[in-house]
Amino acid sequence: MAVSQPSVADTVRRLVAVQLNLNGSGHELRSDEDLWRLGMTSLTCLGLMLSIEDTLQIEFPEEALQDSTFRCINTISAAVNSSLKQVPRIAGEKRLQPRS
Repeated sequence: MAVSQPSVADTVRRLVAVQLNLNGSGHELRSDEDLWRLGMTSLTCLGLMLSIEDTLQIEFPEEALQDSTFRCINTISAAVNSSLKQVPRIAGEKRLQPRS
């Protein structure tokens, strides 16, 4: 029986909630909600970026390292999906695959 992997957006949402300390707050994070208005700072953004890269085994390209990329779950997920398409697969290695 195959185990279903979470989508990129679900993974990003979970990591955002951890970085912004939203777990247990009762706040339902929308995919288009502005993270900067929720209190994200450059330091929490850096932590989020590193957490995403580590969890999803990607590296954001330099051109993606801008405030607008990390504005909301949708923009982060788009950057992650783009990065996942760029990562060469190693035989037998399992990676989170972008969903259409």
